[in-house]
Amino acid sequence: MSSSPTITFRELVDVHEIDELSAVFDKIWATSPGPAHFGTAMLIALHHGGHYVVGVFAEDMLIGGCVGFFVEPFGEVLHSHIAGVLPEFAGQGIGRTLKFHQRDWCLKRGVHTIRWTFDPLVARNAYFNIQRLGAEPTEYTPNFYGSMTDGINSGDATDRMLVSWNLNGSAPGPRSSANLTDIVKVLHPTATGEPRMIQIPPDAADIAVGIPRDIEQLRRIDRASAFVWRHALREYLAPLVASTQWHSTGFDPSGFYTFTTTRATPGE
Repeated sequence: MSSSPTITFRELVDVHEIDELSAVFDKIWATSPGPAHFGTAMLIALHHGGHYVVGVFAEDMLIGGCVGFFVEPFGEVLHSHIAGVLPEFAGQGIGRTLKFHQRDWCLKRGVHTIRWTFDPLVARNAYFNIQRLGAEPTEYTPNFYGSMTDGINSGDATDRMLVSWNLNGSAPGPRSSANLTDIVKVLHPTATGEPRMIQIPPDAADIAVGIPRDIEQLRRIDRASAFVWRHALREYLAPLVASTQWHSTGFDPSGFYTFTTTRATPGE
């Protein structure tokens, strides 16, 4: 049995490798035919400006990458705009190693926060970003990118959750999971997969907001149901993330965002 290939990460400086990274992104996001997901010229400009343009290699084969750029407050925050590996290399822990490569790269430059967006309906990404890495949800924006035509986002609103990863202190570890038995589930799938929505009880101290376990599969077999889920989740997450009365406590692997109240209890 052949051993798994050695995975390495490297800043891309050669125009041919940068062009190849653009092509790999197009494969991952299924943009062909059509414009490049992230054009070579822009990648070259970002690299030349000192931003994060890194390729993921399996031995000598470029299989993915990550691109980030500095944002306000400048010198303090990197926005990680795009990251991915070819589908045949997914599920091997490469994503987590890549984020820690990005973390080390930032710390060497005195940058202590990384921010990025993800589709809040994709459970595996929510679990990875919030639960495994410990990033904090800071903003929910409906239709963040507007209409997109790639193979992943086409035909759906591009709602995005912005998360912030604090790099200060020791390397973060996974959060502990909440006990969902004691939490009010204000949104969750019914037995038939549709969203069941209830109002947040005024005296609730902890709540959970559920999503489908596999929205990507649901989009393929029932786009109308996926559309209903998009708007149901938006109704809850947008105000919860913006609220000063609720704080994110994680994402349970069973498919629930969890929040706890920051309201003062009577007598305090």
